[in-house]
Formats: sequence, structure tokens, C-alpha cells
Amino acid sequence: MPIEYTIDHEKRLVHARVLGVITLKDIENFTDAVVAQEALTYRKLFDGSQGDGTYDDKDVMMLGARAAAYATLARRGPLALVPRPGVGAELAKRYINLGKFEGQARIFDTSDEALTWLDTESKGEP
Repeated sequence: MPIEYTIDHEKRLVHARVLGVITLKDIENFTDAVVAQEALTYRKLFDGSQGDGTYDDKDVMMLGARAAAYATLARRGPLALVPRPGVGAELAKRYINLGKFEGQARIFDTSDEALTWLDTESKGEP
């Protein structure tokens, strides 16, 4: 699978990296795994900086709608996105807007910056 991820239940952290070319179905499978493993409330780092996608605006709209629907299931944990430079940042912004993350998602240039923010966001978590 072109998305490598770990779900650390002890740290309440999901860390995903894109390792190649991903499709809409790959992202859907990943998000389904997060929900199935009851990690929706965890902090999430999605690093797509080394990958590429074959999805388009319609696919991003579908992913955003899915993310918005997840918000009705449970409180979502913070999401840090590290997109591929260029068009990846624009798609990430659109996803955050459509997914109704309401300040709980941000875009970063590096995984280190993203993890620092996620660690800050975890203060006060049960």
C-alpha cells in the first residue's frame, strides 16, 4: 500500500507517510482503518511530501465530505498535513475547508514542525 502508517494507541497518535502514487481509494482505505481502530480522536500526522496523487478536485470534494461526516461520529483529534510542495498545498487547504476541521487542522512544511504542533495540541487531552 502506498500509504505507510502506524496507529499508536498509547501515544494517541496516527502517523502516515505517502510512499508513492496514491489514489482516492488508498486514502479512503487509510481513513477507514483509522476509524475501525477507534483512532479518530487521536492526533494525526499525514506526510505526503514524498508522494504524489492521482486524485482531482472531485476526489478532494469527496474526501472533504467524508471528513465532515466523520465529525458527526466523534470529536476528531488534530490533523497535521505535510503536503507535496506545489499543488499539494492547495489540495490540502481545500480538504481542510471542506472537512470542517474548525481550527483542528493545519498545513506544515516538515514533519518535525507538524509533530511539534501536535504535541502542543495534545496538552489537556485525557
